[in-house]
Amino acid sequence: MKTLVLGIGNDILGDDGVGLHVARRVARMTRAPDITVKETAGTGLELLELIRGYDRLIVADAVIAADPKPGKIQRRELSDMTNAGNDISPHEGSLTSVIELGKVLFPGEMPGIVSIYTIETAGVEEVTDKMSTEVRQAALRAAISILLECNSLIKSTP
Repeated sequence: MKTLVLGIGNDILGDDGVGLHVARRVARMTRAPDITVKETAGTGLELLELIRGYDRLIVADAVIAADPKPGKIQRRELSDMTNAGNDISPHEGSLTSVIELGKVLFPGEMPGIVSIYTIETAGVEEVTDKMSTEVRQAALRAAISILLECNSLIKSTP
């Protein structure tokens, strides 16, 4: 099963770069030939070209919650994001809408399985290349969780 681990974020907005840091850690910790790791600051429709051709998509991204607990990690399925009305939004369209549009434009080329790892942050307004301690530590935990998910998927695939 071809898996894409996609880190979304911006390195110069502090904690917003956590998705990129998760992707970098996953890339350093795996050599599995069926796992591809990519990073992007891209938004909306730009994501389509990145995610086409994969069976499974695992996304890591920062979120700002109403009552934030910096460093809190949540793993969600795409349907959870849609049903709860709290889809991560890469600015020009939610991840859900991008994938749904991709299914129409590129039948059979969009991931059928999507997992989203969100890492809470208190804010991403400050221009800095440094992340908060809580979010930096969460990047490692999220990377390990993603690798464990990939391993269980690999072992269960015939």
